[in-house]
Amino acid sequence: MLGHGYLNALKKAKSTVYGPAREKVGTLGNIFMDVRTGDADFVSIHLGLFGSEEALVSLEGAVFTDGHLQVRFPKDVIKHAPNIDPASELNDAAKDMLEKYYAAMDPGTGT
Repeated sequence: MLGHGYLNALKKAKSTVYGPAREKVGTLGNIFMDVRTGDADFVSIHLGLFGSEEALVSLEGAVFTDGHLQVRFPKDVIKHAPNIDPASELNDAAKDMLEKYYAAMDPGTGT
């Protein structure tokens, strides 16, 4: 899984987040850690012209490329993710909702 220290460095640099086809999705926002494992499992991404929208995306299958984060979901999938307040703690119910959404949208499953 992705290391918290490296993600924090990317966050401080206001790194760009790219989708699977290297299309720009937005700018890295908050990092959400799994309290049981200590691994980063979701990040928020600032979307839109001025970053006024923010959505959470799964880090499942995400990679670092050229100093930027590349996630496995395209922008349109991320924009339609369940609306979770990125400024709040990611509780179990919200995490479960996001995990189910991204599992259903997983490009590896053909859905």
